[in-house]
Amino acid sequence: MARASRRQPREPRPSTKGMRSCVACRCKAPREALIRLVCDPEGRVLVDRYLKAPGRGAHLCYDRACLDQAVNRRAFGRAFKTAVQPVDVDALVASVVAGIDARLADAISIARRSNRALSGNDVLERGLGRVKLLLLSDDIAEASAARLIRRAEALEVPHRRLPMGRTELGTLLGKPERVAVGLSGARGAASVLEELDRRDRIVVAAPR
Repeated sequence: MARASRRQPREPRPSTKGMRSCVACRCKAPREALIRLVCDPEGRVLVDRYLKAPGRGAHLCYDRACLDQAVNRRAFGRAFKTAVQPVDVDALVASVVAGIDARLADAISIARRSNRALSGNDVLERGLGRVKLLLLSDDIAEASAARLIRRAEALEVPHRRLPMGRTELGTLLGKPERVAVGLSGARGAASVLEELDRRDRIVVAAPR
């Protein structure tokens, strides 16, 4: 009688297609979830905002600690296999933040065009219950902010401050000024929350 094999079937390894490693912490993530950096012919490290620049790329988590670690350990030179100019951390952070802010503006504009953005005091008061995310301008009056936040929390609607003022928010919504907007689309709300979380992590310097 044949002896039964004791060898266990191998479990398939998880696919790493489309995954990239952070040059600082070495964590793997989909390329869209990381910052892509490139090196120009002069050795300057630049942010590839659209993930389309040719040549070798280096990837970083959206985390200021990873950026500081990569600079301090000279990880970019090793990643690009060439000499790089000294990295201006503040300029690099500003470039990353500019990309995030552009995507936030796009998300709000898309929500408006798809009728998934509620703005104006009366509209928000009536429709806040079906909003997935409440966004407040950075120059909203504190009394107005407190009133909207209380209402949102009572309805279990998450809320966040935007890195833009009432004039810019109004322009995105096709209005003269707006101090708040509610996003009713779940996907758009999740995208905006992700970008705001990324922004928070990249602008805060690591403790020394």
